[in-house]
Amino acid sequence: MRAITVRDRDADVGGLTLTDMPYPHAAENDVIVRVHAAGFTPGELDWPATWTDRAGRDRTPTIPGHELSGVVVELGYGTTGLTVGQRVFGLTDWARNGSLAEYTAVEARNLAPSRPTSTTPWPPRCPFPD
Repeated sequence: MRAITVRDRDADVGGLTLTDMPYPHAAENDVIVRVHAAGFTPGELDWPATWTDRAGRDRTPTIPGHELSGVVVELGYGTTGLTVGQRVFGLTDWARNGSLAEYTAVEARNLAPSRPTSTTPWPPRCPFPD
């Protein structure tokens, strides 16, 4: 899976690189979302949770970005309220990898169903370069 990652806290946005990363794991009550649109602010690179998890462990390389819309492609154990194939939007957890990736794991409670009509197309995706 391709993602935009950062490894060096002092590099600012110049340190963002396209990287091959492992496909995310859907933990209990998580969903995997195929990301169609994502948001990012350079200020995220100053947030402590960008660089460490809740236990204080280093989590570089890290995937920034927290706002997203996309399609649910996988449900974690015990996940309710969403279905595979459903369009969603929401926020990723600050202490986990973010939305600047082809796929991301998100707690289901942080997502809401998107309600487009059958004629509402997705906005054009910004494809990752080959």
